[in-house]
Amino acid sequence: MCGKCVLLLQLLCAAVAGCGAAGRDYYTAGVVEFRPAVSGGSSEQLLEENLAAYLELIDAANGTADILIFPEGTLNSQLQLTAVPAPSWRSLCHIVVAPVDGVATFLRHLACAAVAAESYLVLNVKERERCDRDADCPPRGFRLYNTNVVLDRSGAVVSRYRKWNLYLEPQLNRTPEPEYAIFETDFNVTFGHFICFDMLFHTPAQELVERYSIQHLIVTKMFKSELPFLTASQFQQGWAWANNVNLLAAGASLPHGGISGSGIYAGRRGALVRRMVGDTHVGQRQLLLARVPRYPQLEQELGPELELDVERAGPAQRQLAMLQQPQFEDFTSSLVPLLNGSRQQQRLCQQDLCCDFELQLELPGDATQPEYSYRVGVFVGQRRYEEEQYSVVRLCGLFACRNESVYSCGQLATEEAAEPAANSRLVAFSWLRIRGEFVQRRRQLLMPSTLSAALYALQATEFEWAWLGADSAVTRVELKLRKTHTQLLTFGIYGNYFDEFADDGLPGGGGGGARGVAVAMPWQQLLMLLLLLSYHGG
Repeated sequence: MCGKCVLLLQLLCAAVAGCGAAGRDYYTAGVVEFRPAVSGGSSEQLLEENLAAYLELIDAANGTADILIFPEGTLNSQLQLTAVPAPSWRSLCHIVVAPVDGVATFLRHLACAAVAAESYLVLNVKERERCDRDADCPPRGFRLYNTNVVLDRSGAVVSRYRKWNLYLEPQLNRTPEPEYAIFETDFNVTFGHFICFDMLFHTPAQELVERYSIQHLIVTKMFKSELPFLTASQFQQGWAWANNVNLLAAGASLPHGGISGSGIYAGRRGALVRRMVGDTHVGQRQLLLARVPRYPQLEQELGPELELDVERAGPAQRQLAMLQQPQFEDFTSSLVPLLNGSRQQQRLCQQDLCCDFELQLELPGDATQPEYSYRVGVFVGQRRYEEEQYSVVRLCGLFACRNESVYSCGQLATEEAAEPAANSRLVAFSWLRIRGEFVQRRRQLLMPSTLSAALYALQATEFEWAWLGADSAVTRVELKLRKTHTQLLTFGIYGNYFDEFADDGLPGGGGGGARGVAVAMPWQQLLMLLLLLSYHGG
């Protein structure tokens, strides 16, 4: 009932002239895809380089942004910690420097940058909180948190969030109870924010939407992508679409470690701007600006001030080192016959999930082997993360494979990609429809999971989603391709079930951060990822 009231108030507000700080139907936001300095100097020198780059990107917004978001783990390390004061009216830019204050100089510089740019800033830092007199204080005399801090236009802290779902961060602490970070702005928009791995769990990310009716969400990320269902921009866009909220996602940019992905997503309207760095081993420092609709759930046409990102059809970005979906052998799957122009139908079931697939494809004009084979599959089971973290997943979809073996699915082709017009090895899907019968649970999220060879999700103009009805037992969903597509890697319905239980009785509701998966990877890659996360966060 509360959520409906909030939406009604927003609809009324939208209809009244002058409602909001500027009376506009949009605000201007920026997210940063950021390559942190990881070598070539001391921890102090690396911090100075990161800070200088942050300040340059804030200047690049030229005072046009209402809010700017920087990613997880790209500013300070555990050797250069800072205190983060509780929210108050006091500007960090103007406070007198005092040793007991504990606020690092770099955070003061950024507070002054917020004042100069007249923008809200969302930052992620390694936070130190003294606790030497507390009974549960660690022996080191302080607690260490992975923390989002929000500065307003005056340089004051208006929100602080300490990460709840930690991953490969054993040195970090958690708060006794999860925090729900919400702040209001002077441009009449209320935001909720969280960090990376939180997005896979009900607490706190999904609760900000369902329990607090927040329609503008911010996530800071250092996200390692996984094919075929959980690449960064794909997951961000699907999550925003399923919840029909605005999502502002800032990602770290370390493609050699499989880490990239930033964007601004306007609910079911689609992506406004986005970036995946996979065409080079070197990350980027790029500011992505967009005008964001103030009322994402209003069913109105985009005005001239709101533009969608281009539909990304281009060469695959094959230098982004990604994980591969584990448990493919546990899927109920079937190889798609390469029958030129024939309509194909299959029904696959596993446990309590049945899915119907209907497709028609066009083969390359010459006799060469297509670049990818395809499978349709259904999966019901647990996704185990590090420590005691579980996610129960139900999904049905079509996904690309390098050959006919199921173990090759979720791997990019090894050849250098060519421009689509010049590539005669692409399978064209002229018709593709998936229908799924998903069991009802109290806490669940069903989302479209789509991906092109450019490593971006399909825009809302490229597919149709329909609720075919629900009863007390199942929800029936349909996902359909709207026009011929020649570069599909993934097309499916992904269900995250938050309340189911693991075999050992542990709940699947979260409790652990970046993304962890129970998947084997080369020890060199795992070691590199551990080093990155230990320095920057996850």
